[in-house]
Amino acid sequence: MAFDAPGDGLPPSDLIELNHAWYRQGIDPRGCLGKVLLYCLSNPYDVAFASARRVAVQAGVSPQSVMRLIATLGFRQYSEYRRLFREELRRAANSQKHIE
Repeated sequence: MAFDAPGDGLPPSDLIELNHAWYRQGIDPRGCLGKVLLYCLSNPYDVAFASARRVAVQAGVSPQSVMRLIATLGFRQYSEYRRLFREELRRAANSQKHIE
């Protein structure tokens, strides 16, 4: 899935694309949305099972900031955003199986 331009409406399909969202969406790393995104990228395995409220507490922002971030990224619901992190866990687990 391409994630070419700010506001194109397509959410990131993996953590690499999510990392590129800083630039593509013009997210200020010092602002509330930036704090949420930084927390999520730094703690992907925690986010895979956390509620939006828990992510907000951990990032030091309001739950509304978490919801604004996912909307800015093109997700309709928090569960869609969290699925991105769960899929990353699955990929990591499958990679480990192939190594062993």
